Amino acid sequence: MTISTGLHSGLDRRVRFGDVSYDFYVRHGDAAWSDLRTRLDALDADRFVVVADSGLPDSLVAATELALSTVAPTLVVQAHADETAKTLSVLDQLAEQALKSGITRRSVVVALGGGVIGNIAGLLAALLFRGVRLVHMPTTLLGMSDSVLSLKQAVNSRCGKNHLGTFHTPTLVWNNLDFLQTLPADEIRSALCEMIKNVLGIVPDRYDEVAGLLRSDARYSPEVITRFIDLCVDAKTSVMHDDHTEKNGALVLEYGHTTGHAAELLTGGRLRHGFAIGIGMLAAARMSRELGLLDHSDERAHRRLLELNGAPLRLPDGIGTDAVLEVIRLDNKRGYVPGRAGTLDFILLEGLGRAHRSAGKLITQVDEDTVRLGIDSVLSDRYALAGV
Repeated sequence: MTISTGLHSGLDRRVRFGDVSYDFYVRHGDAAWSDLRTRLDALDADRFVVVADSGLPDSLVAATELALSTVAPTLVVQAHADETAKTLSVLDQLAEQALKSGITRRSVVVALGGGVIGNIAGLLAALLFRGVRLVHMPTTLLGMSDSVLSLKQAVNSRCGKNHLGTFHTPTLVWNNLDFLQTLPADEIRSALCEMIKNVLGIVPDRYDEVAGLLRSDARYSPEVITRFIDLCVDAKTSVMHDDHTEKNGALVLEYGHTTGHAAELLTGGRLRHGFAIGIGMLAAARMSRELGLLDHSDERAHRRLLELNGAPLRLPDGIGTDAVLEVIRLDNKRGYVPGRAGTLDFILLEGLGRAHRSAGKLITQVDEDTVRLGIDSVLSDRYALAGV
């Protein structure tokens, strides 16, 4: 349900995955902070522990602390929003600060940042006293449109991405579009790559609509951004309605993530998540075409939306096929189906909006030669990492 008043405009949704649900709000404008305080007051929390991205503007963190402290005592702890900070040691440090502040089972952990901070704070909330309440306040479009629409909370192991985690449902998600005003254009473009994934893999009927709205300069009105977020809510809830742990039909949400996560890890997170996923989708589309699952027009449809979005289409310099393969061999989707020598597990499409199934599973075991071909198709010695 979209709402609009003289004071603010935005979106009210009840996100529901099976038997779990939570409130999801999009706001902007002068009345947004008052709206937040009203909703937090209803939680009857004895304390808020805010896990904030250390790179956020001081004014934003201060405004958040002020708003929350009028409701309950508030502690702000900070973490770096990069993949190297998604570790158990960082989580332990944050837990110690939270516990020393007096956090109880009635307290609420608040995630203030993008997807990395959401994951760290989400796992912290899941582990403290075996689970305290979690509120997401994403500060990036990727957080608003993608990561908070998942119950997965995880940190990295020394071997790879998101190996250590669990599922934890937020109590509510409060998105303030004003937070996006200081983001660089590439942050917007990166986030919209995940929306493009939803269009290609889940809601291809929205393809022309999205193609008509995308701008390579990444300049969008709050109304268009709200429309994009609403599309992502629709897409993700449609596949997670009966699969909130994302182990069956919702695995389509991992489209592009196998190669994408490898590229993200190999660049130490310098390649933005969405850009990595977009490139991963191009690699997957080439694999699918080689296997006879997609035709040329489907592969071109991938490229067209990414081009309209102004996203990179090639991996950065310095990343080779062998390095990508080495990381993929430790991908966290291993084990959904029994391993088979000489193959790697991927999510592939057999048409726009149709995930390929093999023996009833969304995991396709792709021979390594075809995987190499897919990775090679997105390699370039002309795309410099400095330009990402």
